[in-house]
Amino acid sequence: MNWPFVVSINSVSGGGKTALATALHRSLPKSALFCFDDFDGSNVYPEDFYEWSRRGADVTEFDCPGMRKAVDEEIRKGTARQIILDYPFGRRHPRFADVIHLAVFIDTPLDVAMARRILRDYSGTSRKSPEAALDHLRSELTHYLAKARHPYLETYKDKRTSDLILDGCRSLDDLKSEVRNRVVSVMKP
Repeated sequence: MNWPFVVSINSVSGGGKTALATALHRSLPKSALFCFDDFDGSNVYPEDFYEWSRRGADVTEFDCPGMRKAVDEEIRKGTARQIILDYPFGRRHPRFADVIHLAVFIDTPLDVAMARRILRDYSGTSRKSPEAALDHLRSELTHYLAKARHPYLETYKDKRTSDLILDGCRSLDDLKSEVRNRVVSVMKP
């Protein structure tokens, strides 16, 4: 059986995980893409992320058995040359540590990630009135400053177990090219 080369893409929320994983998948014709958020139905999360971070941020309080089952099935089929994981823990979580060949961390500053999240979540059509949207944004930013920022900071610990750390302020095309070049060079016979 030909084992696929498994790449995990990790960053803070808004750091570019999904964008880079999708771009990399599109640039590697025989790849498969698995996104953590697509498995919300089987994912397990701590009830309160802030309290989780205060307790010590044990990543094993998160789990994604459905995603692992899907990845194992793809490995068993043997049709993908590469598997790309849009996955918020990289090797730091035991669920995928045994299959990851290349752990990529996009080092995106929190202010840039927050700006991207705001642009993503508040651009385009909305069913909310402008006033309601602004109230919701104020509420989210207040929560971010008081609590949500702390769990995001935990994500930076994943740099320690990553093979490739990318500057999250660089263009998506530059990031994709760097990771793709690394994957292709490692996979050459």
